[in-house]
Amino acid sequence: MATGDTGPSPRTRWITKGLLGIEQFFYVAIALGLAAGCLVLLGHVAWTFVHHLRAADMRPAVLELLEGVLLVFILTELIHTIGAIISEGVLTTEPFLIVGIVAAVRRLLVITAEAPEVSGEALRDALWEVGAMVLVVIGLGFTIFLVRHTYRTEPRPAHAPEPKQG
Repeated sequence: MATGDTGPSPRTRWITKGLLGIEQFFYVAIALGLAAGCLVLLGHVAWTFVHHLRAADMRPAVLELLEGVLLVFILTELIHTIGAIISEGVLTTEPFLIVGIVAAVRRLLVITAEAPEVSGEALRDALWEVGAMVLVVIGLGFTIFLVRHTYRTEPRPAHAPEPKQG
């Protein structure tokens, strides 16, 4: 910018404002879509759980309930993240890392619940997958630790606490 410039031109400000408005529109549309999907999924999970209980199918009922509730939790965390983006204009990595941990734990629970019915080569594959999911959880957990305890290069949202010094 040359000396004496007062900032971006009116046209540049207008374009920037328009693009931000479009971005906000899509964030709101995505959040509403996720919320609608979340409500439908929660209703389906509840209906399926009651249906399995009536059939005295306790194990599949609890497994499907747990899977569904964790998926609803993942969607809810994404809705929360989008809300923070809309209100603060800052996209941070930590919520996505948490979603990754919840998704990996969800998969671990499914594999563990299905393990008694698996044998042979399928059991070996399931054990490899369990090992991979455990490594994913540890890796993402360590990444969250680093994000919280190192110097940040990304903007800090207003609701985030300041890092501890020393």
